[in-house]
Amino acid sequence: MICIAVLITCHNRKQKTIKCLHALFDQRDIERVKLNVFLVDDGSTDGTGQAINDLFPNVMVINGTGNLYWARGMSLAWQEA
Repeated sequence: MICIAVLITCHNRKQKTIKCLHALFDQRDIERVKLNVFLVDDGSTDGTGQAINDLFPNVMVINGTGNLYWARGMSLAWQEA
């Protein structure tokens, strides 16, 4: 089995993030791949983090402060992975 860590960071992108994760998990021929997804929700106010927790319980949601922006959000995801 192949194990892949997927690192994502977002802020107020609930629908785009849900669409992204559906596309990730709905790939063909993925049975032999274990995906470990680490998502930094950087202080979203649109319910992104909660929606991901509800729809994708296997995704590790890491809460940010809202001040991480993309680079520091990705760094935090890397540290958690």
